[in-house]
Amino acid sequence: MRVLVLGAKGMLGQELVKIFSDNVVTAWDKDDLDITNREEVFQKIREQAPDVILNAAAYNAVDKAEEEEGVAFAVNAEAVNFLAQAASEIGSLLVHYSTDYVFDGAREAGYQESAEPSPQSAYARSKAQGEKYLQEIGGRFYLIRLSRLFGKPGAGEGSKKSFVDSILKLATPTQGSGEAKKELEVVDEELSSPTYAPDLGKLTKGLIDRKLPYGIYHGANSGACTWYEFANEALKTKNISCTLKPVKADRFPRKALRPKYSVLLNTKLPPTRDWKEALREYLTS
Repeated sequence: MRVLVLGAKGMLGQELVKIFSDNVVTAWDKDDLDITNREEVFQKIREQAPDVILNAAAYNAVDKAEEEEGVAFAVNAEAVNFLAQAASEIGSLLVHYSTDYVFDGAREAGYQESAEPSPQSAYARSKAQGEKYLQEIGGRFYLIRLSRLFGKPGAGEGSKKSFVDSILKLATPTQGSGEAKKELEVVDEELSSPTYAPDLGKLTKGLIDRKLPYGIYHGANSGACTWYEFANEALKTKNISCTLKPVKADRFPRKALRPKYSVLLNTKLPPTRDWKEALREYLTS
């Protein structure tokens, strides 16, 4: 099976390259293909003729997107449209990743795969539009939503550190200065489900290997937490002494609205392992 991974140097992309390594894998990042260029997408996808395209490329600067909505839409929406058209033309299976942020966060019980998106920010609108394009074109596709991705930092330019690594860096003495935060204020709101990149990669491979029905799936780990609970579990696992102070979301004004409740309910697949177990593996392996 010929597999093309886009966004291959990102946190998720690098895991997909590893997990699909028993296939013929081509790993492309932004320097190899500009997914916002329709002509280039069609030309290179035709030449490569992959059986499977895994699109892990994304614009995920949530607050910056409020000022760069055009850029966000180019990467998260228009590029998905191009990829879906190109994949459909040559009969490739396209796997695309979306986000819990496509939901408005009003449903405390969480969101099933069939829930209607109601995006509340520029970033969320761009991801929701990408979903819409993919479903309109149809064909062979898996649309997998995730939230709060964590794992080994990506090597690509602009690849973000996860929330976990950011918290640990703040709470750990820096080399030379020995300084570390003794107390951190962390938002104790915005309930969602963390997603471990290697687990998401394995879930993706399982969908393909088992030839499950095409459509929307939720790929987050089981369970849910606030940012405060997420941070607390990370520090506890690493045995780092730092006082966490739970605060309301308005303590840190941000340009983009976030959903208050965005737990991704998995109703189509066997339960994934709990996010705490996945977090322990990441921080102790």
